[in-house]
Amino acid sequence: MPVALEIRVSEGRDYAMLERNLLSHLRLAVLLSLLSASLLLNARLPTPSEPGSAHTQPSTMGLVIAIIELGAAVVTIAAGVWEYWQSFADMKAQRGFLRASQTHLAILSMLGVIVFAICLMLISKENV
Repeated sequence: MPVALEIRVSEGRDYAMLERNLLSHLRLAVLLSLLSASLLLNARLPTPSEPGSAHTQPSTMGLVIAIIELGAAVVTIAAGVWEYWQSFADMKAQRGFLRASQTHLAILSMLGVIVFAICLMLISKENV
């Protein structure tokens, strides 16, 4: 027989926060995978001065960066799901869970450094 539990307002708000964080991780992963796909397809916007500049030859550097971006997208999804389940278990056990774990922070910091380095590489290289 089901047990009736008292519903507190903070539990619903906390659960919505967990879902919002997971969806933020998924949105970042989709953006990283879109960047990876655009690098694999060598999609470029043409410049007004050179109408044919959108069609460049594929390079090995673009392939390497695309693989790194796709790996970063997978790591982002894994980190988001792991943080969701950790926090959900803490919420279920009625432990404090508002502070993220140091592992999650380290993973996302590493992903931020990777994205920043790749942005610098894409800006500095013309034929990536």
